[in-house]
Amino acid sequence: FENALVQYRAVLEKNELNAEAHNNLGLLYQDKALYDEAIREFRRATFIDPQYYNARNNLGVALLKSGKVDAAINEFKSIVAQDGRNIQAMTNLALAQKAAGRSEDARETLQQVLANSTGYAPAHYNLALIHEEAGELVRAIEHYEKFLAASGAENATTAAEVRRRVETLRAKLTPKD
Repeated sequence: FENALVQYRAVLEKNELNAEAHNNLGLLYQDKALYDEAIREFRRATFIDPQYYNARNNLGVALLKSGKVDAAINEFKSIVAQDGRNIQAMTNLALAQKAAGRSEDARETLQQVLANSTGYAPAHYNLALIHEEAGELVRAIEHYEKFLAASGAENATTAAEVRRRVETLRAKLTPKD
C-alpha cells in the first residue's frame, strides 16, 4: 500500500491532471476502506474527465460502501443515462437500490442488465440473492446456476459458495418423509 501510494503521488506531482492516476489512487484507498479519501480521488478523476466511466462507477461504489446510498444511486443513474449499455453501472445501481430497501427496483434493474447481456454472472448472482430473500427458491436456484455457468476463474471462491448454497436450497425444496 505504502509503495503504491508513493508511486501514485509521484505521478500526480508531475501531472495533477492524470485522471487514471487519481482513479487508481482512489482504488488503493478503497481497498483499505479509506472511503472519504477514495471518494475525493474518484471525484478528481471524474472532474478531469467526466466521460471516465470506470472512475465514475468506482465513485458510486465508494459512496455506497461509505453509506451514502442516495448519492451512489444518483451516480449510477447518471452513468446509465449517458451509457445505457454500461452493465457494470447498472448492476451497481441494483446493489444500491437493494441497499436502499428497494428490492423490486433492484430486481427490475438486474433484469434490464440480463436483457442486454444474458450471460453477465454478477447480475445472475445478485438476482438470485433477491429471489432467495423473497423466498422464491426455485428462481434463486435458476439464477445461481446461470451464475455458475457464466462465471470464470475470477469468481472461483464465490462459485464454491454458490454450489453449497444451491445444495442447501434444493434440500429445502425436497419434501421430507
